[in-house]
Amino acid sequence: MKSDWDYFFHHVTSLFQNPTGILYEYDSMFLLTIARDYLIWHYSTALVSFLRIYKNFWWFLTQFFSLPQLLSSLFNPYKRIKEPRGSLLDIEGWMGYLIINVLSRLIGLFTRLAIISWGIVSLAGLSFLGALCYAFFIIAPFLIVICFVYGIYLLF
Repeated sequence: MKSDWDYFFHHVTSLFQNPTGILYEYDSMFLLTIARDYLIWHYSTALVSFLRIYKNFWWFLTQFFSLPQLLSSLFNPYKRIKEPRGSLLDIEGWMGYLIINVLSRLIGLFTRLAIISWGIVSLAGLSFLGALCYAFFIIAPFLIVICFVYGIYLLF
């Protein structure tokens, strides 16, 4: 029993053996077999691969913007800048400690919120592009057939 690969190999080699390039023994089922196998591959293996690639992009953006780490350290001081605590009797040292540490934490908060915001905007863009590509991926085989039929229509 011949496999699809054997039929394909036979047709390709017959093109090289036939100087006119015309297949005299044309197997119409060969093209239908290729179309069937392509559709099975497109909607099973390739679809799973597409979703795996999308998941990799999502993971990359999450790690690139360090979203889990930034969320867990949202109120930490900026670049770990801290003032050592002075004694409670020294009002000037105690106020310096309080002001520097609060400012450092506020700067750290706003810096992290800015980066988290960019990360969320990037993930939203990725989600939009992913949905767009997914929709195109689903309808692509039908678009190929429609474009082919429309091209034939334009010829005649």
